[in-house]
Amino acid sequence: MKRHLIMLGLLFAVPAVAGSTTPTQDASQGARRPPPFERKSPVQVLIDHRQDLALTDAQASSLTQIQTALDAKNAPVKQSLEALRPPAPPDRGPQGTPSAQDQARHEQARGLFEQLRANDMAAYQQAEQVLTDAQKTQVRTLLEAERPAHGPGHGGRGGPPRGE
Repeated sequence: MKRHLIMLGLLFAVPAVAGSTTPTQDASQGARRPPPFERKSPVQVLIDHRQDLALTDAQASSLTQIQTALDAKNAPVKQSLEALRPPAPPDRGPQGTPSAQDQARHEQARGLFEQLRANDMAAYQQAEQVLTDAQKTQVRTLLEAERPAHGPGHGGRGGPPRGE
């Protein structure tokens, strides 16, 4: 069980930019990329894979209710994160170091991302109670398969995953 929670923790530790975004407008037109917090929650992944998991109507309904509650809980946090997004790349000091304002925004955003992760994890644990043991096994495999789409390498910094 601890291994499962650690794996899910790692899933949520990397903000998903690459896997959940596709640029639709040219950057020269001033279009902004969708924020990294707009990735799917693990509960939404379950709903999206309803047929693969052979969810009953009652299970799907319960998961939809959990997702709706999660969306409501995360909405103000996401609004706060959106407000923290700089309009352009952050201004850098003379030596390429972030300004104090950039650092303060970054720390505030880190706390908000942690809150989103905690909310997602709580909703996932609630969703797991709706699933059968066989479905739980399938879900773990499914979520691990989704994880590489959330950024390159470990930590999302472009390096290879550990052990490779």
